[in-house]
Amino acid sequence: MRKLWSVCLFEIQRLVKKPQSYILMFAMPLLFTLIFGSLFGKQESVVKADILIVDEDQSELSHSMIHHLQQSSVFHTLEVASDTKGTLLIKEKEADGMLVIQKGFQQTIINGEDPTISFVYHPELVDTTAISNLLNDMVTSTQIKGIGSQKWSEITAQDWSVLFASLSIDENGLSESLIEKTTITKSEDSKNIQNMPARAAGFTIMFVMIVMISVTGTMLEAKQNGVWYRLMSTPISRVQLLGGYLLSFFLIGWIQFAVLMIATHLLFGVVWGDPLGLIVLVSAVLVCVVGLGLFIAGLSKTVEQQSSIGNIVIISTCMLGGVYWPLEIVPDFMKTLSEFVPQTWAMKGFEELIARGGGPFDIVLPVAVLLLFATLFLSIGLTRIKYE
Repeated sequence: MRKLWSVCLFEIQRLVKKPQSYILMFAMPLLFTLIFGSLFGKQESVVKADILIVDEDQSELSHSMIHHLQQSSVFHTLEVASDTKGTLLIKEKEADGMLVIQKGFQQTIINGEDPTISFVYHPELVDTTAISNLLNDMVTSTQIKGIGSQKWSEITAQDWSVLFASLSIDENGLSESLIEKTTITKSEDSKNIQNMPARAAGFTIMFVMIVMISVTGTMLEAKQNGVWYRLMSTPISRVQLLGGYLLSFFLIGWIQFAVLMIATHLLFGVVWGDPLGLIVLVSAVLVCVVGLGLFIAGLSKTVEQQSSIGNIVIISTCMLGGVYWPLEIVPDFMKTLSEFVPQTWAMKGFEELIARGGGPFDIVLPVAVLLLFATLFLSIGLTRIKYE
C-alpha cells in the first residue's frame, strides 16, 4: 500500500508543478462557463421583437386590440402613421415586423364577417409562429366581443360600445392576477435552474475529461522514456504500480472538480445540490473518465497519438452530450445519439441534483449507466496495458 501511495503522490506532484496545468484545470473551464453561460443567458432574458402597428381604421375595436397587443409579453409594439414608413423601418432593421389593421376593420366585425389584417416581417425574425398565433387570438377575441356586443345592442336597443368597453377591461391583467405560479422541486434552493449552472456542470465535466486524457498519457510517456521499465525492475508489483497511477488520476479529478464547484458557486452563484449525491455522482463520473482515458491510452502508441484521439473523442461527445448547449434545441437524431455518450448521463445526474434538489436515490440510473461505461472502458483498457 505504501508503494502504491508513493506512485500516486509522485504523479500528483508532477502535475501540480506545471504552471500550465492550472490554466487547463481551472482557468479554462471557468472562462468557458462564463462565455457560454452568458451566451445562452438566463431563461428570463428573452429578447422581444419590435412590432410596428399601423391603424388605418382608427375605430374603437382597433384601438381596443392595439391596447391589448401593447400588454403582450411576446413583443414590443410601436404605432406608426403608415405602412410605407413601417416598411422602410423594417428594411433598415429598426423594426422586426409590422401589423396593419386595414380600414373597415370594425365595420367588418359588426357585420359578422371575418376582418382582414396583414402582418409583414423581416426574414430574420424567428418568432413568427408565436406572434402570428397571438395576433390570431387577439383578432378572434376582438371579433367575439364585437359580435356579442352588437347582438346585445339589438336586443336592448342600447349602444353596443357600452358592453364592448365592459368586456375589454384589461383582461390580460385580470387573467394574470387570478393565476398563482408555483414551481415544485425537492429543494427551496433549486426552484429555477438557469443556463449558468448547466454550463458550469458541463464544462467542468469536459475539462476534467481533457485533463484525464493528459494525465493518463503519462503512462505512455513513462514507457517512452524508460521510467516504466525502471519502476518494474524495483520491488513493486504490477497491481501496486497500476493502482498508484489509477488512484492519482482519480484524486486529480476530484481536486479539479472540488475547486471548480467552489469557484462556480462563489463566482456564478451555482448551487450544486445535495453533498452526498454530489460525492456519489462525481465519483461515478471520474471512474468513467479514468476508464475512458485508460481505454484511449491502451489503443495509442505515443503520447501525441493518445492526445489527438482523446481530444477529438471528448469534444465530439461533449457536443452530443449537452455540454455546450441544452439538448432541447438539437434535432431528434442527435438526442438519440446522445444516449450513448457518458456526458449525457453525467448531465442528467447534475440536472437532478441542481434543478430538482434530488439526492443519492434520485441519481441511481445516471450513476448506474456511468459505472456501466466505466466497466466497459476499464475492461478493454486494462487488457491493452503491456508491462514488458
